[in-house]
Amino acid sequence: MYKKNYTNYDKGTWVHAGKAKGNFGSGTKKAVKTFMDLEVYQKALEASVFVANEIVKKCEIKDKDSLDGKIIECLTICAMKIPHLIAESHSKRFGSSTECLDMLDQTMLQCNKAAVYLEQTRDICETGLEWEKFDELIKKYFYIRRKVLNLQRVWRKYITEN
Repeated sequence: MYKKNYTNYDKGTWVHAGKAKGNFGSGTKKAVKTFMDLEVYQKALEASVFVANEIVKKCEIKDKDSLDGKIIECLTICAMKIPHLIAESHSKRFGSSTECLDMLDQTMLQCNKAAVYLEQTRDICETGLEWEKFDELIKKYFYIRRKVLNLQRVWRKYITEN
């Protein structure tokens, strides 16, 4: 999606959550030991870093109280919140309540809000970025939302079984 690498995942410093190599067999995934092993976290982090580096830094907002400034601020907060919610919900899933599922609901809400803020930024603010980049990022947030929903279903099943 992006020509530039916005995270360290492809540099070998973190483990991918993709297909495993070695003695796991073909087509199996590596075990999730931390929230950083979750593909949805990796994609959310990549999207938030893209928002920070490509949209926020390139938009020269002179007045933070202007409409442009408010939209960019909301987009930034929303994009930065999504990876945090995923990490926090991963920690809460080991508790006794279903609070982790509620946090994943919040994550899906933030993905929807991020898509709205991206459309507003694209249509209202003068960023100088191509519309295709915004469209790709919006698709990425819908992909993240779908993955979070799948994760929520798996965790709900695990919680009800235990």
